[in-house]
Amino acid sequence: MPTKTNNTPKKEEEISTPKKKPKTLLITFFACFLLSVGSSSSITFYLMQSPSTEESIATNPLVEQSNTIDLLQKSLSQQEEKIQAMEQQAEVLKLYLRHSSSTALKNILIDQEQNIQAYLKVMKSAMAELSVLSSRTIDWNEKYQYQLDLALKGSLEREDLLKLLKTGEPNEQPSP
Repeated sequence: MPTKTNNTPKKEEEISTPKKKPKTLLITFFACFLLSVGSSSSITFYLMQSPSTEESIATNPLVEQSNTIDLLQKSLSQQEEKIQAMEQQAEVLKLYLRHSSSTALKNILIDQEQNIQAYLKVMKSAMAELSVLSSRTIDWNEKYQYQLDLALKGSLEREDLLKLLKTGEPNEQPSP
């Protein structure tokens, strides 16, 4: 029976040794667990702190942009006031220009040129009808029709120049 006793204490020693290993293993796992939870908590805390600083950094340019926009709006409103004042002054100047003597003189000269043109056109047609009535006046009519055409052309050019002086733009009607 001694052989049995020797086996039994070995079994007890073997049994007691493995019991110590699970406790050590359990403590090691628990320490690793605490270490991982602690590190993940600290990383999470660090990451939660970072966005607030980024938000404050992002807020500063937004505040600067808002201030810049406010300044631009004030500047635009001041410029609009200046533009309105200039438009009012322009209306007064246009009124003075309409009633100035030089504009009246230009209008009179333009009307005179138009009257001269109308007279020359009537004279041309009258000379053409007169040359039809008399057979010997055909050569005379051709000679003076050319001179009347030159006078009419000169009158149209003067009218264009007067209109250019009056408005600053050339006459829109084509010269005949």
